[in-house]
Amino acid sequence: MACAWGATVATAIGRAGLIDMSTMTSAAHLPHAPTPTRFFGVNMGAFWRDLLTAWQGMLEWPVLSWLWPQLVVRLYLPTGEQAVCRGPSSAPDLAAPGVTGSARLQAVVLPESLLLRKTLSLPRLQSAELLSALRLEVQNLTPFAPDDLVWTHDVTPGEDGLLQVQLALSSRRLINQHLQAALPQLVPQVAEVWLTRTAGAGFLVLPGFGDARRQRQNLGWRWASALLALLALMIAAAMALTPTVKLYFKVVQANLAMASLQQKAAPAIAQREALVRISEQLSSLAALAGKPIPPLQALKRITEALPDDTSLLGLQIQGLKVNISGQTGNAAALMKQLGATPGLHDVKAPAPATKPLGAPKETFTIEFMLDPAPAPVLFTAPATPASATASAPTATHAGSAPASASVPAKPSSAPTAAVSSASAPAKSASAPAKPTL
Repeated sequence: MACAWGATVATAIGRAGLIDMSTMTSAAHLPHAPTPTRFFGVNMGAFWRDLLTAWQGMLEWPVLSWLWPQLVVRLYLPTGEQAVCRGPSSAPDLAAPGVTGSARLQAVVLPESLLLRKTLSLPRLQSAELLSALRLEVQNLTPFAPDDLVWTHDVTPGEDGLLQVQLALSSRRLINQHLQAALPQLVPQVAEVWLTRTAGAGFLVLPGFGDARRQRQNLGWRWASALLALLALMIAAAMALTPTVKLYFKVVQANLAMASLQQKAAPAIAQREALVRISEQLSSLAALAGKPIPPLQALKRITEALPDDTSLLGLQIQGLKVNISGQTGNAAALMKQLGATPGLHDVKAPAPATKPLGAPKETFTIEFMLDPAPAPVLFTAPATPASATASAPTATHAGSAPASASVPAKPSSAPTAAVSSASAPAKSASAPAKPTL
């Protein structure tokens, strides 16, 4: 008989081949079903429906089922006894009248005499497709009018990958008569009507009676539980994020403090930058001060540093470097004296001193460095007597003096570079020399 019922359902599905089974309504009510919306070949209506079904299945997991508490229901059994249970899926518990009186919901378990049951073996289908197939099957089986028909079903896994579907049909009119006769104190719109399951514990609910009230209350509890769970997650997330947030605010406060400190230190920083610029300018001025001193001032220093028995044959000034050549009584003593003179340093002889055969003095070549002058000093030539001026011309910074001229380095009359007539021989006074300095 089950195979015959399965063949009937398969025939019904075959007749509805052009009907979209993804809809939640029966094929008999959709003679011209619209084409389902597709996105890249995917039926979006079926996709969202399957996603909702998956979410509903997840809510029944034991891990999440504690979030959806079931309300206590008072049961009126066909034997006349009363019991309590938490939802249709739980087993009844016979209790004292005081316990049953605390239940706010009521349900009546129908006797088997008011039911028509049928067992079907169907292939595994989606929930919407299975519901459409069962609606077609119920329309072929029911002896009741469409407005008087009430039915429900129970699905359990079968063999060979099939589904065992238990159909239960009844008449709304017969149920109301049973409630008025057996339990006249109940209100049909408030009391629920349940059926005993043939496979497994628990009950099946006949829709269209007082089950809507329990569903609304359960939905309210579910929303409250979901909000409490969400609040707990938010508190846990806040506890986990609190150290990070505190560190973030510390960083913000540190940045604000740094900005305030920079603003307060801006004048000092500006003064420091000005001081750095002034230091750079002073360094530049010091570099400029190290440039060659004026020739007359250099000539004065050299003249004051040479002893009386020394005469120059050549003088060359390049910046602060001075190269002199001439004749002196003792070249070693001359270098020692120049090294001890303030304002002169790095005294050295690039060539050894020589003394020609029969010459009374040594010929030398000496190099040394001049210290830059702290301030420019104008060189003022002292007044020279007319006889001296006529007899001895002043040395110029033009070259080297001829060998026949003798230029004393430190005249006794004045610190000048002029050659005194008293120290020069008589023969040289008539032919003045032109030394080059």
